[in-house]
Amino acid sequence: MLLGVLSKRVQNIDCFTFSFQSSYLISPLVFLSMSVNMKPSLLLLIFLFFLGFLTTTTARSCLAVERDALFAFGAGMNGALKRMSSWEEEEDCCKWEGVVCHPTTRHVVKLKLSERIQQHHRGQVHEINSSLLALTELNHLDLSYNYFYNVPFPKFIVHFKKLKYLNLSSSFFTGSIPLEFRNLTKLRYLDLDAALDYGQQHIDNLDWLTNLSSLKHLDISRLPLTNLTDWLLPSSLQGSLNALIMRDCDLKAIPVSSSNVNFTSLEILDIYGNNFNSTFPQWVWNVSSLTHLDLGSSGFYGTIPEAIGGLTSLTYLDLSNNSNVKGAIPRSITHLQRLELLSLQGNRLSGSLASWIVHLTSLTLADLCDNTLNGSIPTGIGKLSNLTSLYLCGNQLQGSVSEVHFENLTRLEDLDLSYNNLKISFDPNWVPPYQLASVQLMRCEIGPEIPRWLQLQTRIQILDLSDNQIAGTLPSWLWNLSSSTLQFLYLSSNQIKGKLPTFSEVSRLQELRLDTNQLEGHLDDFFSYNDSSTPVESPTQSDVVLLSLANNFLEGGIPLSICNWTRLLFLHLSNNSLTREIPYCLGESLKELETLNLACNHLFGEIPRTIGFMKKLGRLALNNNGFSGQLPSSLQNCTNLFYLDLAYNAFAGSLPAWMGESLQRLQVLHLGFNNFSGNIPQQLTQLEELEILNLSNNSFSGSLPFCMGNFTAMALTSQYWYTNRNGLFSTTKGHYIHGTPYSHYVDLVISTKGQNLHYPYDSELTKSLDFSGNSLIGEIPRGIGRLKGLHNLNLARNHLSGRIPEEIGEMESLESLDLSVNELSGNIPNSLANLNFLSYINLSYNNLVGRIPSGHQLQTLNDTSSYMGNPGLCGPPLSIECSVDPTVHEVHKMKDFEWIWLFIPMMVGFVMGFWTFCGFLFFKTEWRYAYFRGIDSYYDRILLQLHLCLARLNRQD
Repeated sequence: MLLGVLSKRVQNIDCFTFSFQSSYLISPLVFLSMSVNMKPSLLLLIFLFFLGFLTTTTARSCLAVERDALFAFGAGMNGALKRMSSWEEEEDCCKWEGVVCHPTTRHVVKLKLSERIQQHHRGQVHEINSSLLALTELNHLDLSYNYFYNVPFPKFIVHFKKLKYLNLSSSFFTGSIPLEFRNLTKLRYLDLDAALDYGQQHIDNLDWLTNLSSLKHLDISRLPLTNLTDWLLPSSLQGSLNALIMRDCDLKAIPVSSSNVNFTSLEILDIYGNNFNSTFPQWVWNVSSLTHLDLGSSGFYGTIPEAIGGLTSLTYLDLSNNSNVKGAIPRSITHLQRLELLSLQGNRLSGSLASWIVHLTSLTLADLCDNTLNGSIPTGIGKLSNLTSLYLCGNQLQGSVSEVHFENLTRLEDLDLSYNNLKISFDPNWVPPYQLASVQLMRCEIGPEIPRWLQLQTRIQILDLSDNQIAGTLPSWLWNLSSSTLQFLYLSSNQIKGKLPTFSEVSRLQELRLDTNQLEGHLDDFFSYNDSSTPVESPTQSDVVLLSLANNFLEGGIPLSICNWTRLLFLHLSNNSLTREIPYCLGESLKELETLNLACNHLFGEIPRTIGFMKKLGRLALNNNGFSGQLPSSLQNCTNLFYLDLAYNAFAGSLPAWMGESLQRLQVLHLGFNNFSGNIPQQLTQLEELEILNLSNNSFSGSLPFCMGNFTAMALTSQYWYTNRNGLFSTTKGHYIHGTPYSHYVDLVISTKGQNLHYPYDSELTKSLDFSGNSLIGEIPRGIGRLKGLHNLNLARNHLSGRIPEEIGEMESLESLDLSVNELSGNIPNSLANLNFLSYINLSYNNLVGRIPSGHQLQTLNDTSSYMGNPGLCGPPLSIECSVDPTVHEVHKMKDFEWIWLFIPMMVGFVMGFWTFCGFLFFKTEWRYAYFRGIDSYYDRILLQLHLCLARLNRQD
């Protein structure tokens, strides 16, 4: 038995090395035992001690075969792992970063090659080498966050029968998970979150999980489970699991009843971001072991049941963003005394807070935003002494909020009471017991001053006091905050007066919104401008990424020193009194800029060609200024543009064809009220994402583009959007850090329904096509009927002729139609009566005739001015009666009479021709003989052919 133990102990020691070194070890031991008569048991212990020392000193290096396997695997990774550079510097692979060996056998047992820390800089991996199969003792494999570009799922993993831990999250393999995966019966931890490329293939079943009865943690989030009809796991697996995570899998079905569900030890259930369209499953409330429950954003509806009170072990509860969950929050929620995080935001929950929230004394985060909660905020909320984040925005709460509510909340860090009917009335001399990091109090009746207690907040990072009727000037202490901790400052939509403050070089601000106030002064001081002709080289460039000073009384030009703000993503200076030209350096320096809004100022000159350097630019608004010249050709380099408004300027020249070829992402193109001329290029119809096109009030000539029906976005009746319209999202708190998305900073004027209407972009309210006020000729293309999603069509004040196409009645979403002041003729098509959403029509001053159609929505449009200037029109709403009002039967009779008149000339022609031919045969003998001889000859030929065919058939028989 001792020999067996020893043989196992030295099985990996080189035989020669062992025999050579052991001779020096054993001989002294034998001599010692003989000289002092040592006991054999003591001698054996000493021998084993020295043998252990010998083993650890001789087996320091990893196995050569496993080292070679790791090298081969590393070569296949194509250097994507930054740590692999250390693999070439060290001979012993057990010392390599990410490699863990067994302390005695020196087999590789763990491989930790996650690129999670470097996920923003990771490279693409083009293959994964199966050489890893040489690691026969591997029980822990982590390849997460490596981007395996177009690499099939590594099926050889199924041969690692000793695996207990496997993490392939965020790997994006192609293909599918093999059925043999179920042979990994020792797995205890499995993370396949986004292990497969979502767009490549769909998983139809979970049979590959069948035999994994030892599994404790299972994460299959972001796998393509769209086609899965039954997501329930095998019953043997249900009983063993402690954590089940299936986020963002687009699951459609979930069992509601408790049958076939047996999660006896489940502690974490996370099925966030699916599409169940179901009531909350009943079996969830029976899993009393749950500590973490996330059912957010999954299409649940109905009420939160009283049974939720049975989950007394819960510390985390998220039922957020199920927009059809309504009703009162059940009183039984007070039983969840261990609850630390509660997120119910984005539902339709009602009722008051007083009856339940004051009892959840373990809460650290409560997010109840965007519901319909009413009543006042109870003063008992101060009992929640562990509270660090309180979000109550977007409800119907009312009443006064004072220091009494918060005097015991010593740990409070984040506070959002925005968009309620609250009045904040703190004592000016009150000293808060907490230090806030985020304060959002939009529309909370704070004014007329900025609360003085805020200057005592030395850790504040986010401050939003927008829309609060704050007056007076900005206090100096506010800028002291910006030099210490303040990063996001929003004071828009107030009545703040005085000079624009000078921006401090030591400021830590990243976003600054002072728009829609009454600030005065020049931008030169704000940007620390000097009189040099080149940008100022400041020692520390500004960290500001968003700056909005729109809707104030600012004067002067845009200083050159703005070009030092190279981190800017959003710049909004619209609706001021700015003058001069756009600095030439703007495009060269602000290459990260995504939104530039200089609308409604007094700027002039040409657009600098350096605009083409701003390749990330998505929104460009220069409307309502005095810009002139032609559009710079460099603008075609801004291929990310989806919003371009150059209206109300003095641009001239023809519209370049590259606008339709290069700017393929355009959704809004507004060039109205300029001096453009020439033909409208057909290439514009290649802009498939275009939703708003305005070329009105220019000097365009020629005809309308004949492929107008190719505007794909205008043809779609459903809403769809290409851009991320969310605000900045705090991943640590799970909450918006400001209330207004960036895209709302642009204002679009559309001429529709007989007036100019203002639309905030992304309002999802209109799709518009406006060619009015030009010199266009020709007919309206029939393909225009394909634009079924169009809301506004304005072709007024041109020289269009011909009939109004019948296909215009197929534009089912049309709300406003203006074809006035043209040269259109013929009848008004009856198909207009099919436009059920039409609320405005103007066909005045054309050459239209006949009865005005009636029926459906047209009957409500009784403004006679819509039809004036057409002397041939009659019928309601005009007072001119039609002289003939034929019935349907009479109309059919008229049509039959027209057919008779068409038939009579045909019959007369036939009779005349027949008798002329017969007359010639009667009076011309030689013609008569020739005619009948010809007939006899053809007759004989036909008979001969028939006889020959019959003869051949008889021979075949």
